[in-house]
Amino acid sequence: MLTTFSYIKRDSFVHRLDSRTKIILLFAYSFAVAQTSNFWIIAGGFLLTIIYFCLSRLRWEETKSTWRLVITVSLILTIGNYLLSGGNILQEVDSYNVHVLFSLPFLGFRSHVPYIGPAPLLFSVESIIFFFTQIMRNIGIATLGIIIAYTIDPSHMGVAFRGLGFPDKFAYAIDLSFRFLPTVMRDVDTTLAAQRARGFELDQLRGGPIGKVMRIAPLILPVVIGSILGAEDIINAMELRCFGVTKRSWLIELRMQRADIVLVTTAIAFFVLMTLLNIIGGFYGQGALHLTHIQGIPSFLLGSK
Repeated sequence: MLTTFSYIKRDSFVHRLDSRTKIILLFAYSFAVAQTSNFWIIAGGFLLTIIYFCLSRLRWEETKSTWRLVITVSLILTIGNYLLSGGNILQEVDSYNVHVLFSLPFLGFRSHVPYIGPAPLLFSVESIIFFFTQIMRNIGIATLGIIIAYTIDPSHMGVAFRGLGFPDKFAYAIDLSFRFLPTVMRDVDTTLAAQRARGFELDQLRGGPIGKVMRIAPLILPVVIGSILGAEDIINAMELRCFGVTKRSWLIELRMQRADIVLVTTAIAFFVLMTLLNIIGGFYGQGALHLTHIQGIPSFLLGSK
């Protein structure tokens, strides 16, 4: 038996939206903000995603574990990128006039042996703004993903991707993928409870790394074998129903309302606009058409160099 993410059924504006609308919003926004590091564009998009999340009426108590994971991963990626780059920002994004505030001794990459050596870790106005821009971009994209996980009925996931024009096999594969991780976590909890009833203690593992791995075998093996057997059951059931031989029919039929059409049109228009500005802006060194190629830092933060 498969389980799914913790879908929360609620009567909200976001819950009433078509499942395809939420998926299109995620991809359109992700591809659009990936084309720029302009602080104001990213901040505006981030604010809209927060408003969108508030309209879903999801409470912190219901999603706090997911938010903690998202924030932790975002901070790790952003801080790691900052340290690995030595505080440098993207090329061709205000990289010719960097306003350095201070620097700290650190390690950096070199083009010759030993390839790593002492190097300053720069803290500039541009690098700090870029740091927060990255955080807002990552969390904004993750917010739309969280909304998909908590507001789309699991039974609508496969038909939503089929409604977007994907083949039946791909749509059903996506549907199973969304169910796989929660199913494995359920099996882990069930197996751990059963093994603890037999005296197995995961909190008191002793020995080296290899010894610890060997001692958690009573937990890993049943979960892995159960996942393989479950996959075989699904494959056999699909083969008995001749899945993929002819066009599949879906029990659920999705219909877009006026709000869905407005949101989808706006999201696609935003993506197209950002793409055009990104392409055309490469031929202009300044002006509105160069908007996506600058950070948009206010002049009062720069002061005099």
